[in-house]
Amino acid sequence: MKKWSRRSVLGLFSAGFAFPYVSLSIQEGNKNNPSRLASALKKGDLVGVCAPAGGIKDPNEPNQFMKDLNEQGFRVKMGKNVSKRLGYFSSSDTERAKEFMDLVADQEVKAVFFIRGGWGCARILPLIDFDVIASNPKIYMGFSDISSLLNAITERTGIVTFHGPNGNASWNERSISYLRKMAWESEMCMFQNLSEDLLPKTIVPGSTEGRLIGGNLTVLTAMIGTAYEPAWEGKILFLEEVHEEPYRIDRMLTQLEQHGVFKQIKGLVLGAFRDCVPEEKSRAFSVEEVFDQHFKQLDIPVYSNAQFGHVVNKFILPIGSKVLLDSSHCSIQMLEKVVTK
Repeated sequence: MKKWSRRSVLGLFSAGFAFPYVSLSIQEGNKNNPSRLASALKKGDLVGVCAPAGGIKDPNEPNQFMKDLNEQGFRVKMGKNVSKRLGYFSSSDTERAKEFMDLVADQEVKAVFFIRGGWGCARILPLIDFDVIASNPKIYMGFSDISSLLNAITERTGIVTFHGPNGNASWNERSISYLRKMAWESEMCMFQNLSEDLLPKTIVPGSTEGRLIGGNLTVLTAMIGTAYEPAWEGKILFLEEVHEEPYRIDRMLTQLEQHGVFKQIKGLVLGAFRDCVPEEKSRAFSVEEVFDQHFKQLDIPVYSNAQFGHVVNKFILPIGSKVLLDSSHCSIQMLEKVVTK
């Protein structure tokens, strides 16, 4: 069976759709916004679920996610497209954008979660009204393809977003405990591997402070040169990937390097690069060797195998929040709260 990587579907992108939600004032750019915070969540709050990218694979996914959210004490508003499929999307670009914006505009909805990743968020970015998002701070959490949506929101509005589980993956106690601490209890978390599944490795020792940006490597690389590319200067970048051969990882890292990203950021954290193994091991580098080739000579702190990405137990990282990266001890410490009480 063919394994579909994120690279496979990103190459299928094509433009040419309507722009019902475009806001010209925000589209001109809103660089380096200070962090803007949503209100802390509490039991009984209404949360929204939408499908801005891929369609479900299992018809039980929405019901199971609703059950998970109910168990956390939330009421749930399901988007109209969550149970749909249109090719490898849930629905059309305009329908996916409208579903998301309807949840954004609903002032009773306190957080927006996503049923799954796949591919599709980049296609709806021109259809989103970032002015409306900025005027309605909420908690937004997802990962994988959702990376483009999260980073665009933080870049354009200054709202802190959360790189964490989608509805179909890792909605478990160990992962959600981070969200509970940050978004329920307004705590500042320390992120350090608690599982032997991933053994962290220091590539360049040191420590630094900066604001987090990051997510899926393929998705972020595809944002380069677009109107939604994040501002890299002074940031701490985190990256993860799944089902990509080392030479493809190498190619994407080379693009980031030649774009000047690694000269602008203050630190780098590499998460899980799951199933990123060569088909022909006798004539290939391992992904760890690719990391050493790209990062050993950098003069910024770097460590790998942090517990986020396409793994069962994962950190929930607040994009846009100021943190202390200590690559010598393979840890990330939050330096500010990410919700208001």
